[in-house]
Amino acid sequence: MKKPRRYFLYLLPAALVLSAVVLGILFRAGVLQKVGAASGTSNVQSISTLGSLLPLRPSGEAVKVAAKNPPPPSEILKCLKSTVAPICYTPQQIRQAYGVQPLLDAGITGKAQTIVLIEAFQAPTVQKDLELFDKLFGLPDTQLQVIAPFGVPPFDIKDPEQTGFAGETALDTQWAHALAPDATIVIVQAKDISIKEMYKAVQFAIDQNIGDIISMSFGISEQCLLTAEMEQLHTALQQARDQKQTLLASAGDSGSAEADCDTNRNLVTLTQAVSHPASDPLVTSVGGTTLLAGKTGVYQSETTWNEADQGHGATGGGFSNIFAKPDFQGNIPGIRRGVADISFDADPLTGVPVVLGSAVPGQTQLAAVGGTSLGAPAIAGMVALFNQVAGKRLGFLNNALYRISEDADAYAQAFHDVQAGNNPFVFKDIDGKLVFVDGFNAAPGWDPPTGVGTPNAVGLAKLLPTFVKLNDGTTL
Repeated sequence: MKKPRRYFLYLLPAALVLSAVVLGILFRAGVLQKVGAASGTSNVQSISTLGSLLPLRPSGEAVKVAAKNPPPPSEILKCLKSTVAPICYTPQQIRQAYGVQPLLDAGITGKAQTIVLIEAFQAPTVQKDLELFDKLFGLPDTQLQVIAPFGVPPFDIKDPEQTGFAGETALDTQWAHALAPDATIVIVQAKDISIKEMYKAVQFAIDQNIGDIISMSFGISEQCLLTAEMEQLHTALQQARDQKQTLLASAGDSGSAEADCDTNRNLVTLTQAVSHPASDPLVTSVGGTTLLAGKTGVYQSETTWNEADQGHGATGGGFSNIFAKPDFQGNIPGIRRGVADISFDADPLTGVPVVLGSAVPGQTQLAAVGGTSLGAPAIAGMVALFNQVAGKRLGFLNNALYRISEDADAYAQAFHDVQAGNNPFVFKDIDGKLVFVDGFNAAPGWDPPTGVGTPNAVGLAKLLPTFVKLNDGTTL
């Protein structure tokens, strides 16, 4: 059995067939009703692989690229000029789709803002990868700051855990930078991907108060989390709230399912659950969508990310087994904390390009990727813009996001309401039998897979400063 230290989120290559299959059927059982899985699935992932790292692996749209005089990106990745899935979007298209470009045009670029990315291990090519990404897509260069407060082991390109998180670090830096090109980016590296070391890295970023926004593209199932670990991190997150640091975390990539562990923290099965720290009410949790946008990035539509029959994962989302329903979610169903709060493009088949210099020995690749681990750093970039507009740290955002969602006029300006899709999950147990985990439907307004929706940044930047209140989050 695998240990829960490996239950972390990773970016999903657009053409990588992960054996996991989540249902792509639209169920019509009613608003926020649980959604059951259907039979006849193929390529279902085994529980023996679900407890292990899913590293980035070159497959399909992962193409070698030269750092010197590279061709235009659309000549490297077919998905950049495709009009049918698999599609991938440039930074300029994503900026247009989510209303970021008008802010950039007005000089709102993240100046004087600092984004902290919580990562693990070394990422030896991260600066060069970012510079090539900038060259390919016409973005300004920036100098990353890298901190390893507790040390990191020598980089081993044969270790899938290390190459997996090197890819994650590349994704996080490139897409936080794409949306906030003048923000400072600080990478805080944990020694390894154990929950102890990852949470120590978060604690360090908070204790040192080194960033305005903290992005966490990782998670552990609540079912495998020790109470002491949860309480210790929650205390740190309260400190972040008091310091007006905004906290963001990915909701997960295995639909409504998360690991269930025995008393020794060994993986037993998967069950309907959510991941931590996304489930902590002091964190803004980011779910995933399938984005359709025009050639120039004009927004067309979104649905819940759920690539069931193609094996490309699904957005997390559900209800916490640890945290009671917070005051800001007073109008959602149930008595527990709901995840997600907001969402962003995550479907690998409508993904984004990332430069990867530490995935394959001797190669730098341009790869199309997805996963909810894109959403946390991308939204972090947006928050840097919002802070600049406000002229201060906005800090804890959840109360304001839900206030906006309950005001019809403000909601229409600030969010795209994602109303289609669902996030059930299916896997093979240790005996090879199919096990189905119920999921949740998207619906008007808030729903577990997509939260209150995806941001229209230009509207949200205008509204957030007036909807954030002084005492928000102080009772959590």
